[in-house]
Amino acid sequence: MKKAILILVLSLLWCNPSYSGSWGEGELQLTKSSADYFIKYLKGSIDRKPGDFYVTVDGTNVQYWLCPYGLCERGDDVQNIQRCEIRTGKKCKKFAFRRQVRWNNGINPRTRKGSTFKSKWSDAEIYAKLTELGFYKNNFSTNTTTGTTKADKDIVSKLKELKKLYDDGALTLEEFERAKEKLLN
Repeated sequence: MKKAILILVLSLLWCNPSYSGSWGEGELQLTKSSADYFIKYLKGSIDRKPGDFYVTVDGTNVQYWLCPYGLCERGDDVQNIQRCEIRTGKKCKKFAFRRQVRWNNGINPRTRKGSTFKSKWSDAEIYAKLTELGFYKNNFSTNTTTGTTKADKDIVSKLKELKKLYDDGALTLEEFERAKEKLLN
C-alpha cells in the first residue's frame, strides 16, 4: 500500500502541468539584439549564472533570469511566460534552460552535447552556434519577395531531413555532424 501511494505521489510530481507546452516549437529567427541578450545571459555575472531564457515567437524580444551559483532551480514556466508576455506584449515561449537551448525547430538536436553553449565562448562562436542550430541569420521566415532564394529553402529542408534521419537512428552523430557541416559550407 505504501508503495502505491509513493508511486502515485511521485507520478503527480513528475507530471506537473505547469511545464507542459512551455518550450517553443517551429521556425525562430533571433534578431541581432535578441542574440546579443542571449550572449549576455550565457555569460551571467560574477555571482549569477543562466537560469531561464524566454523569447517572443517572432524572435524580437527576450526575458531572462539569472540565478545564484549553487541555488539554480527551474523557474515557474507559466508565470515566467506570463511576465514575458506582459512585458513584451507578444506571445513568448521558453528557449533555453541554463546553457542548453531546447527550442524545437527541426534542426536543433536538443541534446546536452549538441545544444549546449559554453560561457567562455567568444561572441563569434555563439553566433555561429546559433546559426548552426537554425536560430540566427537563416532567413527561414522570409519569402522570395523579401529575398530568400530557393537554395536557402533547399538547405533548410535538407537539414530537416538529416535531422530526421539522425533521430530515426539511420545516421550516427558523427555522420550527422559531417553531413550538416558539408551542407552549411
